[in-house]
Amino acid sequence: MSSHRINWIFGLLWWLVSMGAIFVGGFVALCISWFAAGQLGIAIEGTNEGPVGSVVFLALMSLLLTAAVGAAQGWLLKQYLPIAHWFGATLAGGAIGAVITGGVGLSGDFSLDLPSAATWAGTAIAQWFLLRRFSARSIVWLIAGVVQILLVLNQPNLMILNPPIIILIYSIVTAILIVWILRGSSRSIKLTDPQV
Repeated sequence: MSSHRINWIFGLLWWLVSMGAIFVGGFVALCISWFAAGQLGIAIEGTNEGPVGSVVFLALMSLLLTAAVGAAQGWLLKQYLPIAHWFGATLAGGAIGAVITGGVGLSGDFSLDLPSAATWAGTAIAQWFLLRRFSARSIVWLIAGVVQILLVLNQPNLMILNPPIIILIYSIVTAILIVWILRGSSRSIKLTDPQV
């Protein structure tokens, strides 16, 4: 499929797949993170509410959620680049967030502000690095990522108290942007293209 033939059906699929990955991946990540953090916290500190449990919980949530989103969105982008590239770029953001969560959490601060912002920033930069080969328009992906970081830092409770609204907005904005970026591509890209 030519990048010039990208249409809004692709955008609708992106929106649905992204929301599904966040909701389902978020639920699975929550369950796995809660169980693993509780077990490690009890084994190391004798409680699941100590610093170790909290750090493990937040770091695993970041990694598992970005892995789910990266795999789902990568599946849609498989005509343009290997799934592993998008998955890896998205997971890189989760890894950055997990590392910062560990550092911040072990210092005794369990605020979600910095880890959330680091996850948004890392993911936006890594994904933009892949998208920039398609179109100069990809810079809007990076700009949108910066705006999301500012939103997270200024309204940290928004991520906790209203996740369906945030997920809906994220999915709609990224669907519009990905369609606009890929439609502005200067060349047709196929999975068999040796440059991909």
